[in-house]
Amino acid sequence: MKSILVIAASLLISVTAFAETDKINNKKGKETETVAFIENVNALQLTGSVVDEKNKETLAGATILVDGKKYYSDLDGNFSINDVIPGKYQMVVELISYEPVSLEIDLNKNQNLNISLLQK
Repeated sequence: MKSILVIAASLLISVTAFAETDKINNKKGKETETVAFIENVNALQLTGSVVDEKNKETLAGATILVDGKKYYSDLDGNFSINDVIPGKYQMVVELISYEPVSLEIDLNKNQNLNISLLQK
């Protein structure tokens, strides 16, 4: 009786294991591969400095808005925006107590801008 029970249990376990293996193999066969297309675009760099128009002193902390994204000039008035895709961009430079400056940039190569702000 024990031997019949052991054989039945072994059969049940092997059938269950075979069914799980078959299920896994069927899933692998039905899976589709996702292919990502990567566009080969040369990323550019936009750099520059922000200065006072009258005395040419550098202006730290100026806000540089490029298509809604904020960047800031460093303590020396310099800024650097990396990985910019070529194209036309709207740029606004602002600083407290200075008139804001709006620019349209057509970026097709790395550019270095010198932006002068006029005090109010």
